[in-house]
Amino acid sequence: MTADEPGLHGIDTDRTYARAGFGGAVPRGERPALVVVDLTRGFTEPDFPLGADLSDEVAAADDLVRAAHAAGAPVVFTAISYSESEVDGGAVAWLRKAPGMRGLREGGEEVTLDPRLDRWATDHFLVKKGASAFHGTGLAALLTSLHVDTVVVCGATTSGCVRATAVDSVQSGFDTLVVREACGDRARGPHDAALFDLQAKYADVVPLAEGRSALSPERPPPMAFTSKERLLTPSALADLADLDATSTWARSGNARVHVLDYGPAGARPLLVVPGITSPAISMDFVARELKDLVRPLVLDVRGRGLSDDGPYDLASHAADVDAVIEQLDLRDPLLLGHSMGARIAAQVAVSGHSALGGLILVDPPMSGPGRPYPTTLATFLAQLDQARRGTDADEVAAAWPRWPRREQELRARWLASCSPAAIAGTHAGFESEEFLPLWTQLTVPTILLYGAESPVVTSSDVDELKKANPEHQLIGVEGAGHMVFWDEPPGALRTLRAVLQPQ
Repeated sequence: MTADEPGLHGIDTDRTYARAGFGGAVPRGERPALVVVDLTRGFTEPDFPLGADLSDEVAAADDLVRAAHAAGAPVVFTAISYSESEVDGGAVAWLRKAPGMRGLREGGEEVTLDPRLDRWATDHFLVKKGASAFHGTGLAALLTSLHVDTVVVCGATTSGCVRATAVDSVQSGFDTLVVREACGDRARGPHDAALFDLQAKYADVVPLAEGRSALSPERPPPMAFTSKERLLTPSALADLADLDATSTWARSGNARVHVLDYGPAGARPLLVVPGITSPAISMDFVARELKDLVRPLVLDVRGRGLSDDGPYDLASHAADVDAVIEQLDLRDPLLLGHSMGARIAAQVAVSGHSALGGLILVDPPMSGPGRPYPTTLATFLAQLDQARRGTDADEVAAAWPRWPRREQELRARWLASCSPAAIAGTHAGFESEEFLPLWTQLTVPTILLYGAESPVVTSSDVDELKKANPEHQLIGVEGAGHMVFWDEPPGALRTLRAVLQPQ
């Protein structure tokens, strides 16, 4: 189009915008990311009240997603959803202006991503409450931590959430591209007007081929991190000040290991050993509910939380527990371990270096040679990478929707304190070592709690455990998966308290 040819809104409009200095070109950076805005079924399928037939736009967006995956560029999906209290409480101003949005309820079909999109487990997912994907979310921090310089935006609706996201993208410091064919709306007029305004003031509105090209530029390789890198942010450390517990330390060989001691000093000690990606603080909600029965102490297993790094074999972890028992002068302690911690606790009991008053083993991994652990190492490392890049409770909730909100928030802040090498070492042990030989050797009074819906300890595993060592009691927690206390906090805590009271 020449300077005298009319554009979408006529030659006078074009001249007015040109005179004002709008419409400059956006530079293409070396580290792009794709943000797919609200391509959920409630918007992309015409049978839903808020929806329209966006089949072509979804196909174009999927083309971009696949291009980003092929290039190794980050992909962020977003969805709007509201809880019952947000819908019924009247506090969300947008729902007063647009009451039709009330149908976007947590867990509903409307808020699920369109199944035609090639979403990978390593992609990011954000739940939002406003139009912009940046408003009230950790998106800006996430993109910054990924060293992103260019954001490619697509999705629905063009005049609403796409436009708001693109505007906030620029305001957050990112050069922004909006892909025309991959954006959809309920009507043509708002769609065209939104793209016109975005092109004039905020972004380059580009065709699909250019969007694909922008996602795979010649760029330096992504920043690598070594196995020893661990992050503890000020916000994570601030959580420690809110605990009714004292930090204490023990030395195990060359490593210092950290323990949260909930007291009181005169009560019978219960030493808690958490799982593969659970720093000590993640068990706070369990420990503080037991203070009237025992003296809970929770260990930061080495490579996690505030404890030192490696080695990460089962014997070294067991030696750490023995060191804590000896140096903190824990007499006749009860030992509670969850998942990885259950294997460690069993190893401590079998080694016999510490005199134990009893064991409580919670959903110990039954995997081993020929039986892979249900969660792959790649999944654990992807979650860790997500945490290191910058995550929040909403993103954690996408993977762990049943957890209490506080536990989602703590995981968001503390998962990055775990060492990749520690996770890899533990996972290797899950698949190279069996729990059953330890179980058969246990002579210390032992109770095994398992999630009735756990894929880690199945019903056939329960039968095998009963046969292998009938001296010990097995108790299922109804409704719980492998993350027993997080999945069913009231039921799991009731069961644990009932176990502890006779001790």
